[in-house]
Amino acid sequence: MTAASLNREMFAGLVDELGVVVGAMIDSTATTATGAPAMGRQGVADVQADGALSGALTVVLDHDGTVAITRLMTGIEGDIPEEAILDTLREVLAQAVSALALKPVARGAKLSVKHVVPGEDRVPEGEWTAYAIGADKLPGALAVTVWGSLSVSEPAAAPKAAAAPAKAPAAAPATGPSAPDPGDWTVDERIGVILDIDLPLVVRFGRTEMPLRALTRLGPGSVIDLGRSPDDPVEVLVSNRVVARGEVVVVSGSYGIRILDVVSQRERVRSMEA
Repeated sequence: MTAASLNREMFAGLVDELGVVVGAMIDSTATTATGAPAMGRQGVADVQADGALSGALTVVLDHDGTVAITRLMTGIEGDIPEEAILDTLREVLAQAVSALALKPVARGAKLSVKHVVPGEDRVPEGEWTAYAIGADKLPGALAVTVWGSLSVSEPAAAPKAAAAPAKAPAAAPATGPSAPDPGDWTVDERIGVILDIDLPLVVRFGRTEMPLRALTRLGPGSVIDLGRSPDDPVEVLVSNRVVARGEVVVVSGSYGIRILDVVSQRERVRSMEA
């Protein structure tokens, strides 16, 4: 795929996701079509790409369309504060960008929204495309202009972690009527019993914080940005403490974790103590 083709697909993919998010937020089916550039008062944002793709896109949405969406989302009558309009832009773009990052065209790149600011008569630079997002509840179409340049990054060779030899668990001493009294067990036998205790193990894919305003807007189709790349290691926790980090793998048709590194032995013992 050429750079020009990649850019065009990313432009179209981003606006398609914007249409889905706008429709979900105002509870109305949205349609996307080519249109005229957004001019006059605008909201301007940069979308940064890292990882598999590098570069940035500029997204411009017309002010009147954004105000109409904000009014439908918040129920505010009369004048709407500028900060509320910018909040709408951030929320809509963040969800659209997070959804786009999951599509094949994004190649697993990490996409993030930067610098959402008000603007006026921002003129497209280089290759650009203009779209119109319409919906029954909107008084007019939302004009969206996208431009910028992205390229495929050269993959870096990742070192492979050496697999540690598995150790057989210590056998627990026999129990029952004929078993020795626990007070007579040796230190090794006591440790063996402790090592056989089952502990809950949790894999944490990611975490984030959201303002209450964003939480109230969650619904079917919403996408939460965890602020991590799909290639970042996941965390393995015991008693809410991180004991290791690894990568997600498939084992016999089920998800599993390949351990890449572990915390110190002291930290692991502290996890069991908790």
